[in-house]
This record gives sequence, structure tokens and C-alpha cells, in this order.
Amino acid sequence: MTLVRHYSDTRMEVGRVRFLLTDHGAQLMAEGPGWRHISEHGSLQEAAQMLAFLPEVPQQLYEQSLHDLHRRQSLEQAA
Repeated sequence: MTLVRHYSDTRMEVGRVRFLLTDHGAQLMAEGPGWRHISEHGSLQEAAQMLAFLPEVPQQLYEQSLHDLHRRQSLEQAA
């Protein structure tokens, strides 16, 4: 059984992006009107890079998702 933990969740009118941590790395889940993407990656960095290559993700959602991801990483490093 794979353990999954939500790490970052960005929701906007144009879509949603979630970064999840798994036993083996990270999972990227992105969706919007008429499209959905789910992929497994070795790290959060790889998942974030994949997000950059998804043509369905609007720029505003992409930027906010990265901002939220970096903010979460900063909070965890400070703890």
C-alpha cells in the first residue's frame, strides 16, 4: 500500500493543481475544465517541471501553484 500525503493544493477558477508526497517520490495532479493529468515523479522538483510542460495549465494557475509549493517548502524548512 502506498502512503499519499497532500503537500500543496492550489485552486482557482481555471483549474486545480495538487502536489502529493508518496512513498516513492511525488505525484502531480492537475485538472481544469475538460482536462485532467496525473503523473508520478521521483521528487517534487520533477513534478513541478512536468507542470511546466502541460499545455492545458493556464499561466496564472502555473505561477500560483509554484508560489504555493515554494511557500510550503519554506514553511517546512523553517520548522
